[in-house]
Amino acid sequence: MNYKDFFSVLGFDFQVDLQAKVIDIEKEAKLSQKLENSVFFYKSPNNTNTSFYLLTTPLESEELARFRKYVWNKNDADIIFHYQPGKNKLVMMYAKYSPKVTNEESKLDIFTTDLKDLDKIEKIKHWKFDSGVFWLNYRNFINKSKYKGVDKELVAALKALREQLNHVLAQSIKSDTNRNELVQALIDRTLYIKYLEDNHIINSYFYEYYFNDTELNYERLLLNSSNADINKLYGIIHEIFNNALFDRPTIEEGYLTGEVRSLIATSFSANLDTGQLRLYDFGFDILPVEFISYIYEVFLSEKQKENGIYYTPKKLAQLLVDDVIKEDRIGSVLDPSSGSGMFLIVGYQRLLEIAKKQGLEPQDSIEKIRYRTKLLSENIFGIEKELTAQRFTLFSLSLQIFVGIDPDDIKDFIAKELRDNKKIDLFSEYSFFSNIRHANTLDIADRPFDNQYFSYLLGNPPFFEIPNTEEFNTEISFLDYYPVANRSKQVQSARHIVGRSQISQCFFLKMKVWSNENTRFGFVSNSSSFYNDYSEAFQEFFYASYGIEKVYELSRVKKILFEKATESVVALIFSNRVDNNTIGYYPVEMGVFSERPFELLVIQDDKVIEIDQNDLLNGQVRLRDFLVGNSYDSLLVKKLLDLDPLDNYILREDNLFLHRGIDMAGFEEIEREFNVSKDTWKSLSKNQKNEYYKMFRKRYSSPEQSDKFPVPFIKPSNIEKHTITSYNSYLGEDISMFHRPRKKELYEGKRIVWSRIGKSLKAVYLQHLLYFDFDLYVLKLNDDLRYELITTILNSNLIDYFINIHLKKRIDSSYPKIGIDDIRKIPLPFEIGDNMLAKISTFSREISAGKYKYEDVKDELNELIYDLYELSYWEKQRIRDYFLPNKKIGRRLDELKDYKAILKEIIGFYFASPITVDETSTDFDMIVIKLSFSTRSDDKPPAQKTKNYLLNEIFEQNSDANFLASQEKIFGTDCVYIIKRDLNGNWTQTKAFEDGQDILKHLISFDDGERVH
Repeated sequence: MNYKDFFSVLGFDFQVDLQAKVIDIEKEAKLSQKLENSVFFYKSPNNTNTSFYLLTTPLESEELARFRKYVWNKNDADIIFHYQPGKNKLVMMYAKYSPKVTNEESKLDIFTTDLKDLDKIEKIKHWKFDSGVFWLNYRNFINKSKYKGVDKELVAALKALREQLNHVLAQSIKSDTNRNELVQALIDRTLYIKYLEDNHIINSYFYEYYFNDTELNYERLLLNSSNADINKLYGIIHEIFNNALFDRPTIEEGYLTGEVRSLIATSFSANLDTGQLRLYDFGFDILPVEFISYIYEVFLSEKQKENGIYYTPKKLAQLLVDDVIKEDRIGSVLDPSSGSGMFLIVGYQRLLEIAKKQGLEPQDSIEKIRYRTKLLSENIFGIEKELTAQRFTLFSLSLQIFVGIDPDDIKDFIAKELRDNKKIDLFSEYSFFSNIRHANTLDIADRPFDNQYFSYLLGNPPFFEIPNTEEFNTEISFLDYYPVANRSKQVQSARHIVGRSQISQCFFLKMKVWSNENTRFGFVSNSSSFYNDYSEAFQEFFYASYGIEKVYELSRVKKILFEKATESVVALIFSNRVDNNTIGYYPVEMGVFSERPFELLVIQDDKVIEIDQNDLLNGQVRLRDFLVGNSYDSLLVKKLLDLDPLDNYILREDNLFLHRGIDMAGFEEIEREFNVSKDTWKSLSKNQKNEYYKMFRKRYSSPEQSDKFPVPFIKPSNIEKHTITSYNSYLGEDISMFHRPRKKELYEGKRIVWSRIGKSLKAVYLQHLLYFDFDLYVLKLNDDLRYELITTILNSNLIDYFINIHLKKRIDSSYPKIGIDDIRKIPLPFEIGDNMLAKISTFSREISAGKYKYEDVKDELNELIYDLYELSYWEKQRIRDYFLPNKKIGRRLDELKDYKAILKEIIGFYFASPITVDETSTDFDMIVIKLSFSTRSDDKPPAQKTKNYLLNEIFEQNSDANFLASQEKIFGTDCVYIIKRDLNGNWTQTKAFEDGQDILKHLISFDDGERVH
């Protein structure tokens, strides 16, 4: 069977789905000729990472490797099918593997085209590519260790070149700053020239005209002995293309040594034997231009990364740009922290898309360049403090002008202009280079783009606390002197608004000056600015000043966006229109295909939470309330918050009501005990400082109890719920020599001590003298009869649930630190009966005395606490299910019986006919439930069709559904499919209740939108 018949059987139409492709591989005329009329391309319509090339001509092994390298560079396909005529064989290869991986290692599968193996051919049916179900069978075939995208390989190649150039120039240029600037200039000029040469924009005619040599190119020019010719080439390119990167800095001929020129020239040569790809291996005529921005990561110092400066991935920039420039309106774009320019690149691409849609872009290639340059110069603006980043922004944007334009048209134009006019004016009429300012956005003296307003503001400002050092004097001046009107219209300095000198918050204050009532904003921010208590003043300013449309909570997907970032992030879409806004809050989660190599950022509309902005502004809710849990959790937390706060029961006598424990030693104590000067202390390593701390502790504590050290000392690791399991050490009665000893009354008498860190709150009731450290807290009550009751409440699942849902500040922290302000908010019942008080107190007393182990009675105690708080059945079950240990259900499908029974009960109440529920696990760590409302027997799957049957059925019958990014529920004509990961937490009674409510709201119209059962 020939390839057309075979792919037609699979469901592909060569007139619609498989488009013929012309492949012209640079310097590969013979191979390109061989590929004529032999390559087809399938573009996946649903972002399912299943686009592929179909190659239909025999190729030698080396030729196939070069074709793979071409596709890898182009980065527009995931699969290569190689049909081999006469062999009845179709080889399927993974296209994302590096060229260093062999053809054999790239194979995912082999098919015979005689249709003998129908079950195997079923895996590559057309609908499976459209839906993404294709990866159901092949995801595990991909060797992640072999996967390395073209962007990462390009960075690795340039990093090697940069290190070599730095090493060679280290003796002649002592200043790191000056040397790095020169090295970067050499690299970005090299890349720009390679782009022009690969696209034949500068070619043999160009080199003949300027250098009288048709055989010349940049590589050969570097290998020649003339340094002057290199600078001459740089000058010519600056003159023709009006490219400021070739103007500054001036590279002295003395630095263009033979060794430097040889290094750059060698970087063009293929050298696969070393395992390191060279620039030769990257086709800049087909490489996606936005990848250039990724190179920025090569030049980021470790200090900059520590300061929250990161390359913004295109997928995140695209998400924000699409939301901000959502109408077809061309307007000016400003990124006040442009970095490598990704937001400006994607913003410019969006403006070009609008221009094409509106017929504004000319068809003629040369006029198209003129229009694009004008569009760029009039609408794209940026500010960047780091010179390296600013240069990459200029570099990336300058290449955008050529994207999609026939290089032959540019080449011919340049040749004609040189012949006829001896000069080229095409690029000089408009220039955007002055639009990208090398400046400090927070400079209050020299204000970039002062009195200018922009249609769209986009960006990803750095996030770190501004240090009080000379290096950051400009930022400190902004904090001290930049005027900001608060919610009451009172003008204050920025420092009164910004929490802990957080630089990202300064950007949100400053950007207001570049906007008007129509400006739209899209920004990435550290989540702590919107979740932490220390930023409450900033949060109030932001909620009062901007109308928020969307918040994307990205903490769960941080590792696929920012590989080395430690801070969690959110993305915000907002405007200046504050008018009863309803915010869409999107908790973006890791999906099945969020890991490498797919790294899909999946936004599920069915999980959006609607928030009234006025509730945020008035403090009725906080954004972090939605960080964990859902709207049902919020209802339970709201109920608890309406109860009596623990603060009402804390003793206020002599300020002993709430405190931390002993902080043993700081520098002052080390200085006093060991006569160490401040300068000496600063010069010590961390390990050396720790040695001094150990000597101090050895002097004033002992592992054994003695007359000198009689008082036990504990740390968080020494306590469990209700009990002290061991002592850390022993101290003397006098603790005045310690750094922060606190008053001795904190350590004696009736009191509750609790650990503020760990996986759950652990509290113990004490009456005897005992010291404890800084990571433990103590509180005293105004009613002695409630100590044992409140200790039990603090140790309960209900309070652990409340803390996790309501007080957690970061999604990636194992447990929040519970401090003074948090403990005050712990809810207590208004009324506690004497019998309940006595019963719970007795339990607490007997656990402390060792009569019971807490683990043996915790379930009974938790049930007592639930009853004390008068929780409903579903509220109790919600807390029980929250603390289920994560595990797979796998083949134990009987564990779904409670889920299925409750789902049927909730939904069946509204249907006259009985409903049926089918379930299956899959080979993809997922479970599928099919809820059927039809009673026809032929709707039910045959018993022998298990495993992937339901998934295949869903996506074959719902062709628009995207398996890789699917929502949890897909609604058919007379059924509902529920698809979730195989984790027991997804299939609890609570989840059955929530899923049932969601399905009913979809199927039955209710005016108030409230839950229906």
